[in-house]
This record gives sequence, structure tokens and C-alpha cells, in this order.
Amino acid sequence: RIYTSEHIHKKQTIIMEKDDFHYLKSVIRIRKFETFRLFNSQDGEFLVTVKEINRASLEVEVDSQIRDVNQEKDLELALCIIKQDRMIEAIKSAVQLGATRIIPIISSRTQYKQISREKIQKCIIQSVQQSERLSIPALEQELNLTDFGEKYNNQQIIFACESESEDKKISSISKIQDKPIILIGPEGGFDDQEILMIRSMSNAESVSLGRTVLRAEIAVASALACVSMIRS
Repeated sequence: RIYTSEHIHKKQTIIMEKDDFHYLKSVIRIRKFETFRLFNSQDGEFLVTVKEINRASLEVEVDSQIRDVNQEKDLELALCIIKQDRMIEAIKSAVQLGATRIIPIISSRTQYKQISREKIQKCIIQSVQQSERLSIPALEQELNLTDFGEKYNNQQIIFACESESEDKKISSISKIQDKPIILIGPEGGFDDQEILMIRSMSNAESVSLGRTVLRAEIAVASALACVSMIRS
């Protein structure tokens, strides 16, 4: 199952190169006349047949459409930047749980001020392929917490807070709105001034993720899973 940014239509011939060619030829070891699935977020998912395998490319023909594009519910993740391998694990979980937008956040305790966009974008695409989704979540530019508060003040912010009462869970929120943002802090959490700023936002909902302190990547999976189950 391979993602392409190109448009797809029946009887079209498509040339697969570079990473996709390597994956299909050397990892999957696909053979001539075998089939696989090709998809994008504009046209849907199609069955394609391998017609030729060349030294550096693979030629396929589009046979039939398997799935049309479906509308996904908006679910956004604002995650403070953490160590790259853990950031990637967090984003993999988020994509598999239905996140439609990823917003990297810089806070006062954030040790890393930038993300490796190329590696994270590749991770997002691989997670979409694995999870049978069609749409590729948007990866926003890094944003400091103050600017995040100003830009997204009108959206519902579900803020995972370690000091919140255990009784105040995601399931106790009266209504999950159409476009919620899950906000997860950095290692060591947000400082006191940041917590006050977040709680002052008009649509912020402070919640507990349980009695134990979770690593950021586990907090991401826990929060998004809760929201997804409530909205399903």
C-alpha cells in the first residue's frame, strides 16, 4: 500500500522511483504482473499492476478504484518538541489514532527548537499507509506557545495537565467540539506561567490522564485514543 502525491485515474501508467521503487523492489520483492494498492487524499485508493521493472524505476498501470475519498473528523495535536526518536513515536501514534494536523510547539522547557521535517513527514506517510487511512495529516511550522495561544484561542484546547484532579478526565468534558486540539507538554511539563496562560484561554479544558505521570509519547496516545472513542 503506497501513497502518491500524483493524481490517479483508471488505465493510467505511473512510474515509481526512488524510495517507493526501493521499497517495492528490494523490500517487498514485488514481481512483474503482481498487484499492490496506490492511494492519495484527492482520488482515493486504486489497485495497480506492475508492468515493467527497470534498473531504477517500476512501471505500473492503474486497474480499478477500491475506495473513494472519505471525510475524516478533524482532530489536531499540538505537541511540544521532544527528542527526535520519541517525537517520531508520538507522531506515529497520533496518525494511527486519527490526527489530522500536527503542530510542533516550543515552550520554556522545550530542549529542541526545531524538528526534522523530512523525517517526520516520511514517518507520517508511513503511518498513514500502515493504518489504512487516505488523508495525510498536515505538519505545521514550529510555533512558540504564546503564538499558539493567540492563533488557536477560538478552538477547543484539551490540555493534559499533571496537576489536574484525577476526577477531571477527558470523558467528563461536556462536549467534544468539531475541531479539538490536544495539547501535550514537554519533558518536565509546562511552567506555572504557561499553565496560567493556557487556562486563561476561552476554550481551554484542563484534564488529567490518570494518577501516573506519562511520557509525552504515551500521553499523546492516551489522550487521542480517549477523544477518538468518545467521538466514534
